Amino acid sequence: MKTITAQDLYNLTKCHHRVYLDSNGNPQEKGEVGSFVKLLWELGLQTEREYIESLGEMPVVDLGILSVEQGFQETLRLMKEGVPLIYQGCLIDGPYVGRPDLLFKRDEGESRFGPYLYEAIDIKAGKGWEGGEGRKPKFKEHYAFQIMFYRMLLERIQGAVVAEGRIINVDKQIEAFDPMSFALPFQSALEEATQLVYGQETSEPVLGSQCLLCEWFGRCHRWVKTHDDPSGLFFVGKQKFRLKEVGLRTIHDIAKMEVSHYLSPANKIPRMGEKALTRMKQRAGIMLSGKPWVRQGYFFPQTARDIYFDIEDDPTQGLTYLFGLAIHDHTGPPVFRYFVARDPTEEEQTVRAFWEFIASAGDVTYYVYSHKERSSLRQLMERYELDPDVFTTYVEREYDLYSDLIVNYSDWPTFSYSIKQIAKHIGFHWRDTDPSGANSIAWYNEYLAHPEQEHLLTRILQYNEDDCLAMLAIKQFFERKAQEAQPENERC
Repeated sequence: MKTITAQDLYNLTKCHHRVYLDSNGNPQEKGEVGSFVKLLWELGLQTEREYIESLGEMPVVDLGILSVEQGFQETLRLMKEGVPLIYQGCLIDGPYVGRPDLLFKRDEGESRFGPYLYEAIDIKAGKGWEGGEGRKPKFKEHYAFQIMFYRMLLERIQGAVVAEGRIINVDKQIEAFDPMSFALPFQSALEEATQLVYGQETSEPVLGSQCLLCEWFGRCHRWVKTHDDPSGLFFVGKQKFRLKEVGLRTIHDIAKMEVSHYLSPANKIPRMGEKALTRMKQRAGIMLSGKPWVRQGYFFPQTARDIYFDIEDDPTQGLTYLFGLAIHDHTGPPVFRYFVARDPTEEEQTVRAFWEFIASAGDVTYYVYSHKERSSLRQLMERYELDPDVFTTYVEREYDLYSDLIVNYSDWPTFSYSIKQIAKHIGFHWRDTDPSGANSIAWYNEYLAHPEQEHLLTRILQYNEDDCLAMLAIKQFFERKAQEAQPENERC
């Protein structure tokens, strides 16, 4: 019998088709689990172990080695006994199967078992509440849905639940939320997950850069190409379902569409006006041609040196461990320089050394490929109370190749405008056989565990240097395009 789990609810918030494939897909079409995903699994287990150890003398019964059915029977027995804490217990009701990290006995209530009841709590490698920078704080839906799933099972098994939902975050702090605020969306999500698991709904892939870490990416990418699916275009995503409702079912359809036809009420697509539709049509044509398109009008700052700058950080630890710089003075090959924290305790001294570099860099432009560098530097400045004038100087000299150039002045025959995709189209190659920021994090964690293996650090540095050199290659590509567009008598 197929089962619906808390993981299905978690995955549903990320990708509906993932839920369908996990229960109905051909396992032979799954790719290998990436090193970063494996790292996340291990970090999750490590976070759980550390929290259990922090409880000291509090008695904990561990059911993690038991099968689902064995775990369920033992969980019921322990709940009837009223043990204080059950780790990796199992809750079953029909097709619904849940294994919360903790089942915690609460004495302020009653259940079918006696003058107490149990609460399900998950231990997370992140934080539950998110917000900041003008956004209203909100509790993460994927965490809430899992707790809501366990609450549903507990109510059916013990006849009662506590008033609040809670998790233990990465800092071993308890974070609470109001379950009522998630009641309706959870019920809708549960119905959707059930239909997908049982194959009553198949859904479709929605291709995006977030898919690259998924085991089903190769399968979904092939499906999108085979079906000429609109999500094969950059920045379409889930909007493809609305496009299909008005007859734009393929990239070929989009390339041939009459834009004005989709501006009237009968065929109006929400949040898509004439400008957006015209750009989408253009991207469809470029996808079919297989060649990038560059629009003129851009220019680059003229400074003594160009610095191609890339940060490597580990969000699972809240750690920035590398600042890489390819420094180009326009006269010879670029020189790679870096500031690296060989251990998390070295982060502050590494950041301060980099701050001194910025302060003394002189007439430079910092080329980056996202807002990440700026955001990371701001956070580090606040964390270590660094000179804000240095940060201001950096911001004034930063040029974001992604938002200021790629998105505004070009289109490419690919679903993602990531640096890997764009650089590949202009012939740039990374030295590593599997280059990615996610893998860099995994390599760094492996290096921390085995600091004697210097080749791991070398691999990270080479990968970071290639990221910087890829930015240089992209800038030079656009410089050539600008030169080619000039009248012959104006060329240098």
